[in-house]
Amino acid sequence: MSLSLPTLPVLPVLPKTLLKFPSPFSRTNATKASTEFPVFPAILAAPVKLIPQKLHNTAILKTLNTLLAEPLREGDLDFLKNQSVSVEITDLNLRFALTLNNNEKLIESQWQEEDELNLTGNLYEFLLLASRTEDSDTLFFQRRLKMKGSTDLGLEVKNLLDGLDIESIRYHQQIDYALKKAVNIYERVF
Repeated sequence: MSLSLPTLPVLPVLPKTLLKFPSPFSRTNATKASTEFPVFPAILAAPVKLIPQKLHNTAILKTLNTLLAEPLREGDLDFLKNQSVSVEITDLNLRFALTLNNNEKLIESQWQEEDELNLTGNLYEFLLLASRTEDSDTLFFQRRLKMKGSTDLGLEVKNLLDGLDIESIRYHQQIDYALKKAVNIYERVF
């Protein structure tokens, strides 16, 4: 008694490029993973557009003036007099501009595409910068945060951020904790 096996259908030949699966340990995957950073979802950013720009600016400037009260008093931000810095948080569709008035307060300035200095980046990169989780040089060198305009003003802002004594900021412990927690949550959720 002989057993015969059923005939199997002939499968089409696939191009070799379709048969290659990248190794999870390949250098290209490691590079890709290291260049992908969380982006705030557009659906969650939509409500930010509903809030009037004036309200955004007022909240941001009031917060900055409160937090930076001592550095402002000491003249650490005097380089901003008669200079305007425009900031754009791209994934939130949020723009604001600021300058320093004669009363040593940060005030609203007109946002401009070609300002004396334009800072652009996603919320995640600004959180990394504010929490000091990532070095400002790294963020700017990797072009995750972009700076355009006056080189001198850009260096002043960067040096201020790098040299700012965190303990001179009001509520620094609570803010530091909240920022680091926000980065952690952001990385897990997005």
